[in-house]
Amino acid sequence: MNKRKRNDDKLYKITRPQAIERDSIDGYPCCVICGAPATEVHHILPRGRGGTSELNNLACLCRYCHENLAHGVFAKETKLKLETIIMERMKQYEEN
Repeated sequence: MNKRKRNDDKLYKITRPQAIERDSIDGYPCCVICGAPATEVHHILPRGRGGTSELNNLACLCRYCHENLAHGVFAKETKLKLETIIMERMKQYEEN
């Protein structure tokens, strides 16, 4: 494992719980796309393509949205939608 991956894994341990907190409603993590219970924390820009585990690159998704939208045929469109949603949520999260 290279140094970049090790450092990002350490960062992910910090930012994953923050993403879950940011994307929760009444204490329950919800999918930012459809509102179903979230089971996955998705990297909007994949780590394999240079993305990191910064909070603004993470989004909570349900399994369906993660498999079929984020990694499916509509991945590019979903990435753009997630970037917009997370930008808005980050503003709200930072205000609180």
